[in-house]
Amino acid sequence: MQTLKGLDAVYCDASFFIALFSKKDSKHKRALTLFKEIKKNRIRIHTCWFIVSETMTVLLYHYGYSEALAFNRSIDLLHIIHSTESQHHQAIALFNLFGKERKVSFVDALSHVLISGELHNMSALSFDRDFRSIGLTTIS
Repeated sequence: MQTLKGLDAVYCDASFFIALFSKKDSKHKRALTLFKEIKKNRIRIHTCWFIVSETMTVLLYHYGYSEALAFNRSIDLLHIIHSTESQHHQAIALFNLFGKERKVSFVDALSHVLISGELHNMSALSFDRDFRSIGLTTIS
């Protein structure tokens, strides 16, 4: 089983946050184990506003208001990256490149741009197979 040993920061995808904040999610126990490791080792959590939006929406629509609210209350603990217009254009190019062969969302493409750029190929916490399929190092 993968651990976060030796890491001082990670990038978190919506799939990780959704699993963490919904006890009904099939990956909840694994997300909770990883989060305990984050807290114990004071690992910094990076994400972007698009991930925050996706997480809040999925939690509200699929799991309920209380789960979305709990996530919203945790936002101050996250280092949220403000993506640029240039990064958005890079993500669109990746979306176009990957889109024909794989179903990769714009948010996943943007995450790839952020991780491979300013975050220097930081490991990502994601239960989404798309992250691995586009070449990101994932811990799940």
